[in-house]
Amino acid sequence: MGLGLTQYAKFLVNNGIDFLAVANQEEALFLREAGIETEILMLTPFCNETELMKLIKNKITLTISSIAQMELLEEMAKNNDFEIKAHVKIDTGFGRYGFLYKNPNEILQLFQMCDKIQIERNLYAFCKTHG
Repeated sequence: MGLGLTQYAKFLVNNGIDFLAVANQEEALFLREAGIETEILMLTPFCNETELMKLIKNKITLTISSIAQMELLEEMAKNNDFEIKAHVKIDTGFGRYGFLYKNPNEILQLFQMCDKIQIERNLYAFCKTHG
């Protein structure tokens, strides 16, 4: 990958950063192949099961932006005995993608039904503040 992605990631990790975010699957897997072991969040939603399997096996934290993605993840986790870390994408009004911010309790209820998806950061705080 151009622009020194590996060197920059190593610099950040060596200086105390313990969580990186990347735009897509290629960047996430590139960093893993380069030996970066710190937590990596892929900001864009995943597309298909093949892509998803690679990301899960490489312990990439996934972004979930729809019920369909959540259901697919939960099913794959159960069928393969995976524990998956995920970030919940909330659409705050731009209409790009993600769960609508106006329904935080609905979002929380959906994820409480999941056994194998570990939500990263604090969705509960969001729901308490906005719901």
